[in-house]
Amino acid sequence: MNSFERILATLQNQPTDRPPFFLNASLYGARLTGASLDDHYTQAALYAEGQMAIRDVFSPDLLTSPFLVPAIGEAFGSSRRDHPRQAPNISGFAAQSAEAMLKLPLPDVDSHPRLVYLRETIRILAAKYAGEVPIIGVLVSPLDIPPLVIGLEAWLDALLFEPAVAQALLDRLTPFFVALAEAMFSDGATAVALTANLANKDIVTPDVAHTLTLPCLRTALAELPGLVIFHHGGCPLVDQLVRFKGLPNVAAYVLDAGENLGAARQALGPGPVVMGNLNGPGLSDLQPGDVQALCDRAFAQRGEDRQFILSTCGADIQIDTPPECLAAITEAVCRAGGVEA
Repeated sequence: MNSFERILATLQNQPTDRPPFFLNASLYGARLTGASLDDHYTQAALYAEGQMAIRDVFSPDLLTSPFLVPAIGEAFGSSRRDHPRQAPNISGFAAQSAEAMLKLPLPDVDSHPRLVYLRETIRILAAKYAGEVPIIGVLVSPLDIPPLVIGLEAWLDALLFEPAVAQALLDRLTPFFVALAEAMFSDGATAVALTANLANKDIVTPDVAHTLTLPCLRTALAELPGLVIFHHGGCPLVDQLVRFKGLPNVAAYVLDAGENLGAARQALGPGPVVMGNLNGPGLSDLQPGDVQALCDRAFAQRGEDRQFILSTCGADIQIDTPPECLAAITEAVCRAGGVEA
C-alpha cells in the first residue's frame, strides 16, 4: 500500500497496512539537502529536493508546498526578514489599515514571483509523486490574509470597530484566495491546508465570528474544487469543533499539540479525518524514546478510529531536531501497523 492509497483508505474509513503520518518538515528539508535557507525559500526546485529528501529518509505519507504564509504577505507588498535557522517572517507591512489595504492591487496568482514559487514547488512534487504521495498546498484563509499585510492589531480594529470596511476587504480577498487555491489544485495539489484564526473564539468575539468571519469562510471554502485540511493555527481547536465542523470541503482537522484525539472524534462525529497531536517544534528537546511515548499516547487516544493521521502540528519542525527523533515517528507508525520501518 503506497501513501496515496493509505490516505485514500483513511478518508474512506477503510483499513490500512499501518497508520498514516505527516511531518510538518518544510524547514527541515534544507537540513537534509544542505541548501541555504535563502535558496530553500526562493528556489522551488531546491525546496522540492528538500521534500524529496524528507520522503526518502522518513517516509511520511504527505508532502507540502512551503509552510511560508509570509510569502502571501510579500505578494501584497509586505517586506520579509530572513533568519539563519528559521523560515522568513514579515518585517514590514504593506499598509497600515484595512481601508488602506482595500486600495492595494490584488497579486496575480500566475505571475507574482512569490506565488509562482509556492505553486512551482507543487508542480515539481506532483509530477514526481503522481499516484504515490499526496501533495498539500499550504494557504491561509481570506480571514488570515490581512494580518500579513496590515498586522493583526489593525485587522482586529477593523473587525471590531469598522465592520463595513472589514466586510468589504473580506469580499475583495475571497476571489484572490479562491484563485490561488484553484491554481494550486491545477498544479497538482491533492488538498490545500489553511488556517482560519480570525474565526477562532480565542481571538475574535462571537459577534465578529458570527457576522463576519465565519460566513466569509463558508463562502470561500464552498467555491474550492478540492479537499481542505483545516489547521488549528496555534489556537486550541477541540472545544470549538462544533463551530467548525461541517464547513464545505473540509476533509480533515489538525489539532494543536496535546489536544485529546478521542474528544475530537466525539465532537466531530464520523466522517472527517482527525490529525495531530505531536508538538513539532518541541521535538528538538526530546529523546527518541520520548517521541515514541508521545506517539503511543496518541494511538491510545485514537483507539479504534481509522480516520486518523498522526502528525506534527504547530510551527515547523526545528532544523536542529535530531533525525533520530523523526525516525522514531516512522518506527512508531510501523510498529502500530506491524510492518517493517
